[in-house]
Amino acid sequence: MAGKDFVPYVNISARLQDKPDQDLLREIGARSFPTTVVMDADGQVILRNDTAGAFRPNAENRVRGAVEVASELVKARSWVKNSEEGSADQAAAKASLLLLESIMDLRKSTEKELDQAAKTEGVDKKLLARFERWNAYQPVNRLLQEYVRKVRALDSEDKVGRGKLYLDTSREMLELYRAGTRLNDARVNIFSDYWRLVFDGAITAKDLTAAETALTTYRRAYGSRADLKPRINLMSSKLAALKEELEVSQP
Repeated sequence: MAGKDFVPYVNISARLQDKPDQDLLREIGARSFPTTVVMDADGQVILRNDTAGAFRPNAENRVRGAVEVASELVKARSWVKNSEEGSADQAAAKASLLLLESIMDLRKSTEKELDQAAKTEGVDKKLLARFERWNAYQPVNRLLQEYVRKVRALDSEDKVGRGKLYLDTSREMLELYRAGTRLNDARVNIFSDYWRLVFDGAITAKDLTAAETALTTYRRAYGSRADLKPRINLMSSKLAALKEELEVSQP
């Protein structure tokens, strides 16, 4: 996607009669300000998150990266459109588009569909590697989405219910960790939630090794951020308390 194909557009939801596209925020499924997305020529959102979370054009490299991702999707759709009907080339094009749209959260695909697409001849190896990395942390993503859904169903004043739900979720996340699920890329937007939940699950389960790993990983990723220092200090205090408890309980 060349620069001439990328058109910046700022919409201000002022609810004034002479302002265009006043329903745009609602139409794209957004609820907060500011919201930044990349849309195709048909007005469909093709990117609302990048590897650093919700897309914000606060640095040139993020803007360039977002345009590259959007360009990749446009090329994949063009490949499907221009390939010969029923050909092996079209099968590879459709499989590639399915994988790409699933990774970008533009399509909800079943595990069977994803598996078949990944096995299709002609799919780019780099896209397959990217899919495998994405697919590996989908159990984490599903658990977090379920947690958010349940939290929203609780009364905002129900601190006991919210606390129990968080505790239950942290135990489930610890089990995913024990089963071999790992998030090692801090650019993935669920990285922080994953390691925090693994840590708290490990503290509850008195799993010292898992708790130490979770804190070390979290500190390595976020230790330089002043806004997260209180959280890291609290996690360190919890770990120190667990160590002391385990030492006292030893015969």
